[in-house]
Amino acid sequence: MTLREDFLRLQWAQLRHDEAYHKDVVIMPLAERVKHMALHNAKYTAYFFDAIDDIDQAKLTKTLTDAFVIVLATANTLNQDIGSDIGASADASQSFQSLGASLAESIGRNDADDYWLVRNFARHAGHLAKICESWDHLESILFRDEMKRCNLELLKVILAEASDRQLDLAESYKSRMRQVEQRSIFDKLFQEGAGGEA
Repeated sequence: MTLREDFLRLQWAQLRHDEAYHKDVVIMPLAERVKHMALHNAKYTAYFFDAIDDIDQAKLTKTLTDAFVIVLATANTLNQDIGSDIGASADASQSFQSLGASLAESIGRNDADDYWLVRNFARHAGHLAKICESWDHLESILFRDEMKRCNLELLKVILAEASDRQLDLAESYKSRMRQVEQRSIFDKLFQEGAGGEA
């Protein structure tokens, strides 16, 4: 299986998860849904600052994973195939980790800068927030194209940082999804594939 296919399978898993466990978000109009994702990214910016300031590796890893989840959910909202959008970099890599290492080099990840992650994540999250605001004002921009660009840049930052930290995003994604799913009173029924019949 190629990395492009891996990304698409993760997006499919995220779509199924959201439709089952996050109906409140899935039923929002598209503009509201993207704003919801932009708010998640704002929250993660603060969490990244806290994790770095407190030297809390567990919080940083959890936040990287959650940010990856939101990139997948945002891509689904925008009908964005992120594996295809990453393009040749994905084709040349065998794993998310090797892709992240390649991206780290191309986007200039700096080990000497403790705040490289939060600075770059905040920059692209802020640009996404600006596009959401522009939508409210009906400004003359290509909303979807710009939203997809910001989402892709957020993904690159996440992959680069995860690679540097030896974080297996696919595995941490699966683990995180189960944690979230187990909070639902319907989790057992969803896992059994029950159709909701009485």
